Amino acid sequence: MGAHQHIVANPTDDLHQERRGTVAFVLHSHLPWVLGHGGWPVGEEWLYQAYAHSYLPLFDALAHLGARGFRNIASLGITPILAAQLDDPRTVTGLESWLHNWQLRAGSLPNNHPVRDYELGRAQSALAIFRGHYSRGTAPRIRSLIDDQVVQFLGGPATHPFTPGLDERIHEIAIRAGLEDSARRYGTSPIGIWVPECAYRPGQEGVYQQLGITHFMVDEPAVVAVGKNAGVPYRLGESMVKVVARNAQISDLLWSHERGYAGAAPYRDFHAVDHAYGLKLSAVGEKSQQDKPVYDPQSAQIQIEVDAQNFVRELRTSFDVQREQGTESPTVVIGVDAELLGHWWHEGVAWFERVIELLPESKISTSTLEQVTSTARTSIQLSASSWGSGKDWSVWTGNPVRDIAMMNSQSQEYVLDLIDRNTCTAAHLNQLMLQLSSDWAFMITRETAAQYARDRVLAHMSQLESGVDPDAPFPLISFSASRVRTRTDSA
Repeated sequence: MGAHQHIVANPTDDLHQERRGTVAFVLHSHLPWVLGHGGWPVGEEWLYQAYAHSYLPLFDALAHLGARGFRNIASLGITPILAAQLDDPRTVTGLESWLHNWQLRAGSLPNNHPVRDYELGRAQSALAIFRGHYSRGTAPRIRSLIDDQVVQFLGGPATHPFTPGLDERIHEIAIRAGLEDSARRYGTSPIGIWVPECAYRPGQEGVYQQLGITHFMVDEPAVVAVGKNAGVPYRLGESMVKVVARNAQISDLLWSHERGYAGAAPYRDFHAVDHAYGLKLSAVGEKSQQDKPVYDPQSAQIQIEVDAQNFVRELRTSFDVQREQGTESPTVVIGVDAELLGHWWHEGVAWFERVIELLPESKISTSTLEQVTSTARTSIQLSASSWGSGKDWSVWTGNPVRDIAMMNSQSQEYVLDLIDRNTCTAAHLNQLMLQLSSDWAFMITRETAAQYARDRVLAHMSQLESGVDPDAPFPLISFSASRVRTRTDSA
């Protein structure tokens, strides 16, 4: 990408004496289990698009930055269920075929099409990166990023469930299975997690502390709602688990539909697809334009620089305000879905890379979630919250999905009874975890492929009850469940 052409300050310079502030990027990578559950438009196509347009370029950019000396760039979360898919041989085979098809589609554009060379080059580059580093899955590249301290890894429960809706023992199984899968896959057991949907139920930190989790992130309104300063970390209740809030104002520069950078006129339009080629060839354009203009990569590159510079200025302003308010070590925590970078926002990876390059000259350091929360001095009591609409639980428990929430509770009771009778198998546990993915309720509530989501819940519930497991994402999940107390133990 063009960002590599810039001359930047030495990333190993000691910023601590004159540091203006610290920014902690928290990147959350997740897709529900789609292998074997549909192709296009809903199913494996999601996985291949996110892999090709987001994960490949993002992981590659992190590796390039690491090779240049940048460290602790971000806290990177990859949900266990996504990791299982990224390393699955079926994905490796399917993605290579998908990348070939992308190259063919780009090559079939007319020779004089203004986007042809750019799109064909991207497809060829993605295929080369895939063959060079990912032909056996993503685990080797992610492990090297962790080992080299380019990123710190965040774990999480197995299938990204809505944790406030879980029985405590099911919650423990989900997290144990997720942490143990990450340890086997990446050679390190995470001590921080991305809590799905940033959803918090008072007391759930007890499970975290029991399993060695030391820190996580909540959305800013959760801290503001109890009258606390959202710019500093806290110990949660009487536990030793630490929590820090995502800075909503700065995160929205990336995330907001209304004012986020991705809506700039020169950037590629995510929604406008040329169906003759299956490619996105248009720019966002101005709102006053009736027809979408053709995408111009050079104009987009100029906009990347403008927005990267603007973002750094916004950070500086935030740090100055924090200092005026008496904060000794100004910090901004930015939490977004990793798929925003490259997939939803085509230029997002290049923008992120350029921002990381610009930070040293502004005396801004990057930090991990663990480093940020390590300075927690006081405790906080949080109420129920999430980062969903309304900052409550309604996306996952409201009227459109009340029946789904009830089925999820019934399936948990069914599995707990099997555990108590020592008849629970890996098949039961895998299908329960797949049923409990928070994605299904989200999709139904937001009316995005809602019938697909509802069918998935019903299918996994049926397979759970019959003990059939055609998916088997976590073959060793029974080991995780074997250490969870039975109801007799609880009594």
